[in-house]
Amino acid sequence: MTVASKKVPISVTAWLPRPAVKYHGCYPRGFEKYISEWLETENYIHLFSGMCKTGFKVDIKEALNPDLCCNCEKLPLDSKSFEGGMADPPYTAEFAKLLYDSDYPEWSKWTSELSRVVKVGGKIGIMQNYICPIIKNCEYEHIYFVPTRIKQFPKIVTVYRKIK
Repeated sequence: MTVASKKVPISVTAWLPRPAVKYHGCYPRGFEKYISEWLETENYIHLFSGMCKTGFKVDIKEALNPDLCCNCEKLPLDSKSFEGGMADPPYTAEFAKLLYDSDYPEWSKWTSELSRVVKVGGKIGIMQNYICPIIKNCEYEHIYFVPTRIKQFPKIVTVYRKIK
């Protein structure tokens, strides 16, 4: 596959079931074990972290006990603080309202912040239901296809490398 005129490797990850929890924003069961491998670091920021257990967790929902409770569009953190970054933003405006009782996050704002806090050369992963657009100051690195279960949207993790 070619993305933005660059050949980008695509991998299919193991079929992962949805977790049996009441929080609909959870990753597929077993997914988190892949993050540090794909980002090539344990030192990563995790935006829209929900109930995840890995990375420096940032979420707007205080009840989920993030390391930092704030809007991901304006992070009160120093630039280049992390070796990598991961994000699992709400997929739709309806999902943002239902899950977070907030407006749909603005792509250009939160991706700029994510890129800002990751060091040059670091990897950034974004989970969505589609291959994500390019992030400013980054290039495509890899795309992971994560099947979940029958009649469920697959998850796509687009991984970028910060280049400047």
